[in-house]
Amino acid sequence: MSHSASPSRLGAGRRKFGMAVVCAGLIAVLTSSAGAQQAPLQSYDVELLIFRNLTGKESPESWGVEASSAAQRLAIPDDEQDAPPTANATIAAPTATFPALPAAKMKLTAIEDTMRRSRGYQPVAHIGWTQPGFARNTAKYLSINSLVPGSSGLQGQVALSRGRYLHLTLDLVLGGEGAQRYVLRQTRRMRSNERHYIDSPKLGVIAVITPSAAGAAGGDAG
Repeated sequence: MSHSASPSRLGAGRRKFGMAVVCAGLIAVLTSSAGAQQAPLQSYDVELLIFRNLTGKESPESWGVEASSAAQRLAIPDDEQDAPPTANATIAAPTATFPALPAAKMKLTAIEDTMRRSRGYQPVAHIGWTQPGFARNTAKYLSINSLVPGSSGLQGQVALSRGRYLHLTLDLVLGGEGAQRYVLRQTRRMRSNERHYIDSPKLGVIAVITPSAAGAAGGDAG
């Protein structure tokens, strides 16, 4: 004799199956969310030694003379961009502040000391900070104005972005004699743990970017 399942038992089975599907979906969402929270951005220690080249020739043809609006900034580059970017009339990225790099972690101190004894170079500022390796579309500029001596005559902003490669964007202005100001505006593809030299005949930067074990934070947006 065959027996067929009662409607009540079929209904209960369907309800249990539906609840199982819902629970499985919730577990998948929670697991995915937890995984995303456990994968913060890689942090980097950024160290810059900014210096004057006392031997370069003062020529507008060979190095930048400030002629653009103070509101202009360099665009954060694409990974595939090879040509040096030009200043955009609109702000390319928001600003932020990041924790300062302790002096004990600075790697360019010996080079700074050598420069101070040299007749050809004059250190202007030696600064460092720790920040996340933001993607290009979320990169933030750091204003260096509060990090350098006020008497240095140096102003500007710096941005670090990370895609397929690391890129360091410098937008620096050094006050010269009279009303003349000199500019170093470049973007350079970087390799971590290596010294990079970025210069013009009068203003230069030695940069080191090192992966940091510090927890990544978004920085304080400005």
